[in-house]
Amino acid sequence: MLPPLSANRRTAGTADEDEAGRSFWPRARVRRPLDFARLLAIVAFLVAIVAVAGADVEFLRTSKHWIPAVRSGWPRTLLSFGNVAASVAVFGSLVAVVVDAFRLRRLALTSAAIACVTAAGMSYGLAALVGGDARSILLGIPGVSDGLSITVVVALMVGADLHRRRWFGAVRLSTAAAVALELGLGSLTVSSASYAVVVGGAAGLAARVAVGVVPARPSDEIIRSVLARAGFEVIDMVPVQQAAGRVRYSGVEREIGDVRITVVDPDRGGVPLVRRLWRLVRLRTRVVGRPALTLRGQLERQALVGGLAASSGAAAPEVLALLSAGRALLLIERTLVGMPYSEIDVLGSDGAVPAAFATLRRLHQAGLAHGAIAVSGLVLLPDGAAGFADLSAAQAATTELQRGLDIAALLVVIGTLVGAPASVEALRATYTLSPANEARLAALLQPVVLPASLRRTVRHSPILGELRAAIAGTGTPSVMVGVPRLERLKPRTVVSVVGATLAVYLLSTQLSQVSIGSAIRSADPFWLAVAVLGSAITYLGAAVALTAFVSTKLRLGRTTLVQVAASFVALVTPPAVGHVGLNIRYLQKSGLPTATAAADVAVKEVVTVVVTIPLLLICGWLSGVSGSRLALLPSGTVLAITGGALAVLAIVAFVQPTRRLLRRRLEPLIRRTLPQLISTLSDPRRLGTAVLGVLLLNSGYVLALDASLRAFSTSLALPTLVVVYLAASTIGSAAPTPGGLGAVEAALVGGLTATGIPVAPAITAVLAFRAATFWLPAPFGWAAFVLLQRRDRI
Repeated sequence: MLPPLSANRRTAGTADEDEAGRSFWPRARVRRPLDFARLLAIVAFLVAIVAVAGADVEFLRTSKHWIPAVRSGWPRTLLSFGNVAASVAVFGSLVAVVVDAFRLRRLALTSAAIACVTAAGMSYGLAALVGGDARSILLGIPGVSDGLSITVVVALMVGADLHRRRWFGAVRLSTAAAVALELGLGSLTVSSASYAVVVGGAAGLAARVAVGVVPARPSDEIIRSVLARAGFEVIDMVPVQQAAGRVRYSGVEREIGDVRITVVDPDRGGVPLVRRLWRLVRLRTRVVGRPALTLRGQLERQALVGGLAASSGAAAPEVLALLSAGRALLLIERTLVGMPYSEIDVLGSDGAVPAAFATLRRLHQAGLAHGAIAVSGLVLLPDGAAGFADLSAAQAATTELQRGLDIAALLVVIGTLVGAPASVEALRATYTLSPANEARLAALLQPVVLPASLRRTVRHSPILGELRAAIAGTGTPSVMVGVPRLERLKPRTVVSVVGATLAVYLLSTQLSQVSIGSAIRSADPFWLAVAVLGSAITYLGAAVALTAFVSTKLRLGRTTLVQVAASFVALVTPPAVGHVGLNIRYLQKSGLPTATAAADVAVKEVVTVVVTIPLLLICGWLSGVSGSRLALLPSGTVLAITGGALAVLAIVAFVQPTRRLLRRRLEPLIRRTLPQLISTLSDPRRLGTAVLGVLLLNSGYVLALDASLRAFSTSLALPTLVVVYLAASTIGSAAPTPGGLGAVEAALVGGLTATGIPVAPAITAVLAFRAATFWLPAPFGWAAFVLLQRRDRI
């Protein structure tokens, strides 16, 4: 019979391991990422408890009645005996923990002692911070409540890192029983018990994060011992790769030869979890499948996939054994012997390119998908076949889309080595694809779904476009038709939604300070009517600006009706999206080709920006001019707003990643709109009409905002008002919400209050402005939209 693993651990341990176990402060310590995450979560919970205690003491008082206490009779006697037994069990378990730690893990005593002292200080300190009755409720009555004892016990248990230790269950069960009995006897309330447990847990985790823990990853000697027990005599073992949570060794087994040993590090188990969860959230299930969320699960799946790959005839590392070493897991594989494709002349190697696709096809026939094809993992074997050196990201029972993404990744890998035409030719020689399947494959050539290493390779390469062109059989990249939806959401969407949510929250907190009903009753109807008139002027201005850029003649009345219809579309689309699409559709129905219509609308947007920027600068300067003094600078508030905006723009322009992004996004737009822009600038009549339209558009909005302010008996200097409106409009155009909802309101209220207008009239004026320019036109926009559709104008 084989000896127990613990015996091997003791006999095979090195001097470093003995020092780690018997030293109160060993050199080898690690800090687990999961401990950081747990500490942040429990601190957030503790802050919530303290905040409630400071804000609503009455809520804490009522918590003592949530669990009625047993005051007399034989039930109380039974609870008292049970409480004594639970206390003895807790004490006995803690003594056993201390003795066990002194023998084997003395660092746990150091961490536990620090945790207990920290817990006692935190318990009294936070309670003193809230003070008053809340302090006595959280700590309990001195001499009666055992809250501090529970805090110290939990701190010791967490600080000593008892998780998965043999005494963990006994300490946890006895402590839980003691807390429940104390609640029944009335020595603890729900509030004091929660406070005690949370403070103890926070102190214990803080000690573990500060001090660290003894590494649970097995040493080289223990790994050799475990392998020897399984019949593998590894005579040479060298670590070759250390990724988050796993270590990979290259070794030589006496009979088998070259082997690869992968060890999962239990101390780093939480490192890749966030990345995998983000990939699951970002991409659809058909793209990512169901990846393992733990390193142990991933290694177990890798062993399964290796066995299936071997049965399919695909060359891959042969799985020899999957072994346990305490909390760690070991996978030993026979190394795939060959030359990496990155180190050979692929064009000069006869059959190397078709062999790669043939091996991938065998994997797919077994229902497997590789999931992370890269040039470094592609190996040419001595017999001329190709193999995959690593199947750590592979999955079984995969979808057709996952296998299609594999083919796309291999196309890119081979294309970077031999060129796009040769890569596509090898694909067609191996797979029989219909034209529809080839078009679908071309649509899958997207950076977002490529493996990370491959995504970095193609970042500044035209290979994706060249592959699409080769598949389409043309000299230029084909248009991606029928692109399957791969992403659930984009990072930009997450950031935008968070920003919009924050804006709505800020606006809602400001609304709570205002009595909307009384403010509306005191509003001046005349100025509200003027605000509606200003809103109507904006649609005329937008129509005039659009007609200036179109070569064909447009009827002004119908074009204005299209702009009114855009107000209905704005209810369901972000700003600058819905009306652009509707204008392009309108120009198409007016007889313009799609490319020309898109260019005309794009030129209109560019000229709007070009006219707005000087207008902003002029009004910013005029804000510093008054009848009593003449200043060459804008007012302080406007100067600060403008300076901050220019600083942000400068940072965006000079930081290399954002500069590349701007160039990539703006360069095609400039090339497409430049001829139309030059044509407009060379025609004074069209240029004048365009500028008139843009000024009329902005004037309408400024008139509506000014009238909204005057309706509530306040006003602002015209130049400053223009600056506030243009700044808020810019922020709103970047928001993802329909019509910039939430962002525009928050920006306008912030700008108005920054210029000295009180919060109450600023909020009511902004609400009136948005009602006149966003909500009120929507029904009329719907009617215009339906009418134009019936007449086939949009």
